[in-house]
Amino acid sequence: MSASTDVDPLGALAPDGFAVVMATGIVAIAAKLLRQDAIGWTLFAATVALYPLAWIAMVVRTFRSPRRVLAAFTDHATGPGFLAAVAATSVLGSTCAILGVATALLPWLLLLATALWLALLYGFLAAAALGPDKPTLRDGLNGGWLLLVVATESLAVLGSYVAPLMPAPGALMFACLAAFLLGCAIYAALIVLIVGRFAFLPIAADDLGGAWWINMGAMAIAALAGSRLMQLPTYDAHVAVLRQVAGPLTLLCWIVATAWIPLLTVLFAWKQLVWHAPLCDGPGAWSAVFPLGMYTSATEEFCRASELPFPRPFPLAFFWMALVAWVLAASGLAHALFHKRDRRVGDVR
Repeated sequence: MSASTDVDPLGALAPDGFAVVMATGIVAIAAKLLRQDAIGWTLFAATVALYPLAWIAMVVRTFRSPRRVLAAFTDHATGPGFLAAVAATSVLGSTCAILGVATALLPWLLLLATALWLALLYGFLAAAALGPDKPTLRDGLNGGWLLLVVATESLAVLGSYVAPLMPAPGALMFACLAAFLLGCAIYAALIVLIVGRFAFLPIAADDLGGAWWINMGAMAIAALAGSRLMQLPTYDAHVAVLRQVAGPLTLLCWIVATAWIPLLTVLFAWKQLVWHAPLCDGPGAWSAVFPLGMYTSATEEFCRASELPFPRPFPLAFFWMALVAWVLAASGLAHALFHKRDRRVGDVR
């Protein structure tokens, strides 16, 4: 057998390919919002290239090991990660909307994201509820569970771009508001368990992966969704009345996202200094990039929607942190891909 036939570069992308798309797309959006156009267009091109690769990797993985994929989907610890496909699709559509590219595809991307959300969210919750074996809170709960929130809020964000394109946008605006509120409700339910896990169960180095940054990122995307709703024109008087709740709740979401940052920074520093963990720790690295990019975008949009000058210094500072984190995560992914290739070639030899 030749070495080339034994090399599978998509294998390393299959578990976390959609997380890569999410992270790359949201940093591209942040760059565009902050008028870093060259960076934004470069990351947009990477997002467009990575999205089909993530699907190819997932399809190949499913056909090769359907039982393993099904087991991962029904597992409490890994199942929520599949909802990254929803968020990646929505982020891709939102990036296209921000850059004004292929806007005719936005309704179709929203339809695809909604279908994925219905299938993956309710499929996972049904499997978690009906499964005979229940893990402990420590083994089964991690930051990835907040992808239920991220996926739900991502529909509201993309829908806010699609609504103005519709001849009668009132119904879609109502659906976006419903998704925004539902995401906030899911977060409220999950964060009680997560804080309880942090406060009352032992934490090891492996427990402090990048996935816990989604504690902040889930509220940041909720703030982004609320900010987008605040900026939509009042097409429908009834929806406009309901939309008034978005203002105060968006402020609350932004405050909660901001409040998470000091604790997560302390935990990150503790992991690096005490346990000497690597900066690029696989999928966890991308799980940290996305919240940083999302907080940047959410804060910028919130400043525009609320016309408040006070948070203005935040977006640019967090943008550069998100970009550095993206570069580190991309370097880690490239190393994983080439290391896997070199190892397999060496095994063949």
